[in-house]
Amino acid sequence: MITLVHAHASPPASRRRSARSLGLVAGALLVVAGCSDSPVASTPEPELEPAINLQRVLVTDAEQALARVLAASTGDLLGSMPLSGPGSYVYASASGRYGVVQQRTADRVQFVDGGIWTHDDHAHRNDPEMLAFDIADGLPTHGNVNGDWISTFFDGSGRATWVNERDFFEGSYRIAFEVATGGPHHSGSATVLVGNTPYFVVAPLNPAGGLPAAVDVYNLQGQVVASVPDCPVMHGNASARSTAVFGCNNGLVLVRSSGGSVAAEKVTPTGEMEGLGLRNAWSAPGASVILGQFAARPGEPTRRVLAVIDVAAGSLHPLQPLPSGVVDHFRTVEPVSNKIVLLGTDGTLYVYSGATRQLERTIASVVPALPASGATTHQVSVVEGMAAVASPSTGEVVLVNLDNGSTIRRINVGGQPSRLAILGAREQGMYEIEG
Repeated sequence: MITLVHAHASPPASRRRSARSLGLVAGALLVVAGCSDSPVASTPEPELEPAINLQRVLVTDAEQALARVLAASTGDLLGSMPLSGPGSYVYASASGRYGVVQQRTADRVQFVDGGIWTHDDHAHRNDPEMLAFDIADGLPTHGNVNGDWISTFFDGSGRATWVNERDFFEGSYRIAFEVATGGPHHSGSATVLVGNTPYFVVAPLNPAGGLPAAVDVYNLQGQVVASVPDCPVMHGNASARSTAVFGCNNGLVLVRSSGGSVAAEKVTPTGEMEGLGLRNAWSAPGASVILGQFAARPGEPTRRVLAVIDVAAGSLHPLQPLPSGVVDHFRTVEPVSNKIVLLGTDGTLYVYSGATRQLERTIASVVPALPASGATTHQVSVVEGMAAVASPSTGEVVLVNLDNGSTIRRINVGGQPSRLAILGAREQGMYEIEG
């Protein structure tokens, strides 16, 4: 296996190499050579690949204990790997090199090296493989990625674990931080980044039983540096950059950088969102927004609102509602342009601007309409310009161009593909292939 000691996140699109800029450079060299009496040694042009040739889809089945790695550019099967159980949640590391496969029924988390990683406008390509390292614990259910840190919370033990993908790049596979909350419960964990310093957020065991009622923040030394004791019926969490949110039935806990450290505060929605609490949340490494699903407390008139949480300001902004009768089945955030992508129960992808909260594009008939109840999860994964959608009812993985709404390809994998993640290049552009 090829290892790279220093892993770097991909740069903004303006810094990535384009075919046009390379052509201009080559043309300039020809002009210089034509005007000179001295021979100019030709330099081989670097091998360049578009992003889609450096993207792979890691997909698991709703019933089979199997992971597959597919080439996004062709749909070819590049690798098939046995799991301990069916994948219950799949997601990518921030660099896109590693895929995390949680298996709730098998009490295990496994890691796939997708074989592609990028830095600046360069890319490395290798065969995909399953890492020998895994984490065995009860009921892994919640996953969070922020920067280099990957966290899993185990409902069956109440244990939160963090691994750092830089360790993986260096061939050191270990749990870098963990918190034992005191017993089994349904909770969540996340990371907040203050510069290069991580802080670890987790909801502790509720002594009275049931869902947690508080949120604690730990530093690298294992000390609690911030806490909010008033977060009844805690459910749902996400983080992006220097901000994390944890849901309460009467608001949310907002954890943010403050004066070189972190601060945690309870936020109660006002105005048109008054009386609502955060119930679920989603984001992506590098994003400037978090998408929150807000709802009224039990016993109150039913209200359900999707809202954007601004990472910098901590403010709440309702998303333009979905069409009448459509319910969001899966939600995700694309961090380069901060688009919000929803898969509706009607089988349509709805693409929103995270900045304006307005609907930008509707892509119909991506998958068949979902049943009113008992639908197998159709997970959606996004990178800049492309979405991968699992379609268990048709046995397909569907790749969609988010810029023009076209279907790139439908990959028939058979079975019930349900959970997936796009690995490899995170941004569009041309990449020079290295060893």
